[in-house]
Amino acid sequence: MIAIFERLEILGIAEECELDITLARGLNYYTGTIFEVKAMETEIGSICGGGRYDDLTGVFGLPGMSGVGISFGADRIYDVLLALNRFPEHDISKTQVLLVNFGEKEELYCLKLAVQLREAGISTEIYPDGSKLKKQMKYADQKQIPFVVLAGENEIASNVLTVKNMKTGEQENLSPEQLISKVSDG
Repeated sequence: MIAIFERLEILGIAEECELDITLARGLNYYTGTIFEVKAMETEIGSICGGGRYDDLTGVFGLPGMSGVGISFGADRIYDVLLALNRFPEHDISKTQVLLVNFGEKEELYCLKLAVQLREAGISTEIYPDGSKLKKQMKYADQKQIPFVVLAGENEIASNVLTVKNMKTGEQENLSPEQLISKVSDG
């Protein structure tokens, strides 16, 4: 739970999250933590929820497997977006920067960097896990993401990022502020 709230704090949304030990869901297969997401600006209530379950797969012939599941109320989410007038007026821009994920320590650094880039209006992704660099670069190439940022131990220590331009193949070392300027300028 501490790890989850640490990440929520980095993303600046910890204040919007609440630990409620009295929360209960109607399905009896949950065996651990459960969660709900509510749209606080409307009276619609829960828009998604889920939790941990042990051995649910045993019912289907695969015993000994535990997992976590989540379900989204598509109709409710649509109703919330409609009620709050939150549908984008234009197409959502594609990702401009991919932050490479080298592991947990680097991921935490990249979360902070992602917040900074997004606040500057730059569409940013963090690769979801610490896969091999080749796989992450292939992902960026397939999605045509123009810039890939490598933030390993050395970059974190010096606060200078290795930035690869995926179109030209050129790499340069930039501060986060220089990266924002470069991507914003096109």
